[in-house]
Amino acid sequence: MSKDHTTLLHIGELARRIGVRTSVLRYYEEQGLIAPADRTESGYRLYHPSDERTLRFIQRAQRLGFTLADIGVLLQGVRDGDLDNDTIVKTAEARFLALEERITQMMIMRHELELFLRDMHRSTEQARETSPASIFNRLVDQVCADPLNQSAEATFDWLLARMGCVLTTGEGQGLIQQLRGQHIHIWQEDTTYHILVVSNEPTIGTALERLAQLEATCQAHTHTTQSPELRHDNEGYLLTAHGDNAFVFARLFLALERSSPMA
Repeated sequence: MSKDHTTLLHIGELARRIGVRTSVLRYYEEQGLIAPADRTESGYRLYHPSDERTLRFIQRAQRLGFTLADIGVLLQGVRDGDLDNDTIVKTAEARFLALEERITQMMIMRHELELFLRDMHRSTEQARETSPASIFNRLVDQVCADPLNQSAEATFDWLLARMGCVLTTGEGQGLIQQLRGQHIHIWQEDTTYHILVVSNEPTIGTALERLAQLEATCQAHTHTTQSPELRHDNEGYLLTAHGDNAFVFARLFLALERSSPMA
């Protein structure tokens, strides 16, 4: 054949790289999102290495709730270098507004929970004297704290203490300091959270590996038989946490990304 296939990827290899079945790639092809660069003499699809980046773009957009039709529009804008196209702007704005609506609904629920807890607290105080150190009082103080004076890290620290997490130990805190300010991506699948730390620094990998080891013995996660997993590829370090309390991991990295490494 006239084309050099040495740099192309077989469909199975590409599927393995991004963690999907080959049928998913064929479906994306049907939807016009990707296309094979060529085929072998036996008819097997061959893809350009850059298609891996396209597929990761598709996966990321799907996690954010974009439909495949929307993703087709976005991909075309990226390929054409025309992100100011009116259709692309409207597509992105529509998804942003949908997320803002959900966030607002949760903020309203949090607000109503605050009022509910305050009312319960007042009713209890009227009925009998309540110990200032009671567990319920501490919960009320945390939930009803002034949001303008309450940092994301303060909430996270409370979560760690509430869960009895090993990250409150001296070693855990030291690891947290090393990871401050890293650029991350986070996504959720059921009760599993994936945290991608965009770095190839060996020190970051070592800190994450030790973090995963500590969390494997953490009492906050004893209900799950799956320990946190860490792998490294050309995108960075991918940490996967499982179980009902795995959201604490996500909150950790959301808090750390917003803060700078300590001098």
